[in-house]
Amino acid sequence: MAKLKKAKNLSLVEDVVQQIEGAILDGEYVPGDKLPSTRALMEIFGASLGTVRESLAIIENKGLLEVRKGSKGGFFVRDLSTDPMTDSLELLMRHMSLSPRELYEFRATVEAGVIRLVVHRASAADLECFQTYLDKFARCRNKGRAGFWRLCEVEQELRKEFLRVIENRTYEAVLMPIISNLLKYARHKIKGSDNETQVAYNYWKKIIPAIADRDEDKAASLVKELLFYFMDAMAAPTKMNR
Repeated sequence: MAKLKKAKNLSLVEDVVQQIEGAILDGEYVPGDKLPSTRALMEIFGASLGTVRESLAIIENKGLLEVRKGSKGGFFVRDLSTDPMTDSLELLMRHMSLSPRELYEFRATVEAGVIRLVVHRASAADLECFQTYLDKFARCRNKGRAGFWRLCEVEQELRKEFLRVIENRTYEAVLMPIISNLLKYARHKIKGSDNETQVAYNYWKKIIPAIADRDEDKAASLVKELLFYFMDAMAAPTKMNR
């Protein structure tokens, strides 16, 4: 059992949260494990039912715990994922605390950094893998809106290959929630025409060879251009966003 102990008198909720959160992050509780009952936690921490419930609610909101109902229910440790960050960004966008332009500018900078690392770390086999995506992009052309969104899916597959190559989970944790939210927003703002599909394809026809040539400046610059092109497309007063 995790080494939970009687809580400190000062800020009981904060102390309980830190202890349980620390036990999870240190691996004393692993995904799928059930925490002790609220009554047992009350005894362990020397805290009231209200304090324990408030603490568990805070940890649940952080995405570390999930509640299961029924006779075998309780609080269980969740698999860590970027879902809570994705949901938080979506709420901020809905309330306009973060604008799509702000996220696009940040995303462009981060993705350019990813590309620079890819240029340095990709093996010959990785470069061959990237090359196969040009055919996948090409097959998306001239298929209307469905083709454009299929191209976006292929782009996501390629980005996952980039993240695999650089072996840095921080980029994935930061970048993927932002992309997920921007794609949701784009579905209401971008027409997804054959021309837009062709524009994206044309960029990738230059980005992938630039990576293969180990030209990090060119590859990073092209990625930024691609992203800012579609940022401007979302801001344009088309029939879809009037």
